[in-house]
Amino acid sequence: MMLYYRISADAYMQDHGIVGCLRIDEAACTASAMSAFSDAYKAYVSIIPMVLLCLPVLLGMFAGAPLFAREIEQGTHIFGLTQSVGRGRWWATKSMVAGVPLALLMLGLGLFGFWALKPLNHVTRGPVMTPGFETQGLTLAAYTVLAFAIGAAAGLLFRNTLAAMAVVLGLYLVVLVSIGTVARPHYLAAERVTGTVAESTGESERGGRSWIPDDAWRIGSAYYSKDGQKVSFNPSGCDGKETIQRCLARQGVAKQSSDYHPASRFWSLQAIEAGVFIALSAGLLGLGAWTLRRRVL
Repeated sequence: MMLYYRISADAYMQDHGIVGCLRIDEAACTASAMSAFSDAYKAYVSIIPMVLLCLPVLLGMFAGAPLFAREIEQGTHIFGLTQSVGRGRWWATKSMVAGVPLALLMLGLGLFGFWALKPLNHVTRGPVMTPGFETQGLTLAAYTVLAFAIGAAAGLLFRNTLAAMAVVLGLYLVVLVSIGTVARPHYLAAERVTGTVAESTGESERGGRSWIPDDAWRIGSAYYSKDGQKVSFNPSGCDGKETIQRCLARQGVAKQSSDYHPASRFWSLQAIEAGVFIALSAGLLGLGAWTLRRRVL
């Protein structure tokens, strides 16, 4: 399906004279042309990332959790450990045989997804935005390794498949959301743009000039009065008939700044986050191996 829509998007852009348009600008990539393009593919880009986002946790639940828990439940691990095979080798072999193919498969899927969704960056709001960031490039494989490691370790700790599956679902979601909201914005120093209210014309998709690139990830904004003091701004307090400049000025805002990560940082952010998840996975797998060596089976 991703291959089909990549070909379809390329054909659409060729037919409508917007080849290479990843954001709105003043040439062929006008607001109206990009809005029509977005409307044509909005349903697709809202479904595919959600499906890809579910794959790592499902693989962790149905491949990682039963890996050791099911054998212990059924008692078949005893046969394996009595065939002149040490616990460490038994654990390593099972983990590698089950985990490595899954990681490689999801790595290939993540890289393919990056290629397939590239013409649709305007529709997805760019690769550094959620859920595009989590479902393209290196992170899809890293998330899968983490979910698998949680399942394998939980299976050895609890010796129960259902309990291990529940742990995968709960812990994976906590880690994914926590790192995405707390750690990821601070992987790299954010870029900042500052200007006066008169220079603010709103988002480019609404016919204005955006403070930041359309495909960038905005991580924070600040508002200042004429004397440079920080003030609050309530967008919901704007009248639908007034301009953004008038609304800002009415609420005492004279200057504003925005912090963001540009789309060009995609691979740097991906590498850092993949490293974080691989490190967490290694710790969990080590915990499982320690448990196997210490407990009576």
